[in-house]
Amino acid sequence: MKCIAILALICAYLLSGTATPVLRTVRHRPRPLDNSETWNNVIVMAKHAQARDRDHETRLIPEISSDKLKAGNVCCINARILDYYLSDILHADQIEYPRLHLVKPDLKRVARDLKPHCNSNRDDKEYLQQFRQNLERAAEMYKNKRTATNKAIGETDILFHYLYESCTSVDAEQTTISADQ
Repeated sequence: MKCIAILALICAYLLSGTATPVLRTVRHRPRPLDNSETWNNVIVMAKHAQARDRDHETRLIPEISSDKLKAGNVCCINARILDYYLSDILHADQIEYPRLHLVKPDLKRVARDLKPHCNSNRDDKEYLQQFRQNLERAAEMYKNKRTATNKAIGETDILFHYLYESCTSVDAEQTTISADQ
């Protein structure tokens, strides 16, 4: 009974003209991010690279807090790092990584699906630049670019998790704004 009364009040408010409906820009999470097979393939590939990695202190992908991930404004930052992975880290000749041939097309799909939503460069460059610097420093520290690339492949699961958390899957929702605002 209380639910009906509350629903009636909400409907009366919306119909009274004091509220204006506004559609929010919504970004739909790319399907591979919700696919358990893709998750499994990413984890298997990353674990293989991690098993070959002897440096567990260094991290290449900049750390992003859970609160910031959930805020939804870092999706494009992670998409930029993904673009870099696709163009400079994950190569077809890296046959030593199991399931790379399955992971790469799914990551390309994620990048393609996010591209229309990520056309600005405002904050994106800072995190991408930090990632690139971390990768270059790791290559210098190891005296081997291939070892640094292996470390980056070992962090693919972190990047995939960041994409999943920051690129929300929200159905088009309607918000109301009071007319006196």
